[in-house]
Amino acid sequence: MPTMTVTSAVDAAEARVEATQALVSAGRTLFTRKGYRQTDFAELAEEAGLDLAQARELLPDKAAVLGALVERTVKVAGLLRPAVAEGVDEDLPARLARIYLTLWEPGEEEESPLVELYRIALSDAEASRVLRGRMAEALNAMVDHELPGEDAELRTALFGAQLGGVALVRHLIGVRAVAAPDVETLIATIAPGLRRTLLGVGGVDEGV
Repeated sequence: MPTMTVTSAVDAAEARVEATQALVSAGRTLFTRKGYRQTDFAELAEEAGLDLAQARELLPDKAAVLGALVERTVKVAGLLRPAVAEGVDEDLPARLARIYLTLWEPGEEEESPLVELYRIALSDAEASRVLRGRMAEALNAMVDHELPGEDAELRTALFGAQLGGVALVRHLIGVRAVAAPDVETLIATIAPGLRRTLLGVGGVDEGV
């Protein structure tokens, strides 16, 4: 009997994970097809094959669905961890920029999932807040507590804003001068400014 109980609990947990992933996948489908604002939660539940009460138990509203979609698609914290693990040095801004900007680059047959997410977010103020908040939380959690100076959180946020601006101009607006160079050329060009923002004007060695 105890084995049956454990097995049932495992099965229930797996079913919950599958249902949550179905709801998140429904979000990707409907947010992309209809837009975030035009999609209501009942439609998400129906697309996922769930009743409304069950869907709300998993994720309470469509903002939570979008947040889960961001986390599933990007996994920013995990991607940034190796760059931060190497230490806070003069190359940290370039390492972080390389990871972030590479995420935006298209694959052989399809555009980057980040481009898709930002198209969804730019269609609605709430969606923009969700995406911006999830990305900022991941960056701040991994980076700002490692930096010197009392304004580390501000510098981390501004650093993220700089990178986000470059990515938007390159991939969504398509300004040729920014879209044409490869990622390494971009990083080499913007690295001094990123370094000043993230590490402070004096850099790490001066303990700013």
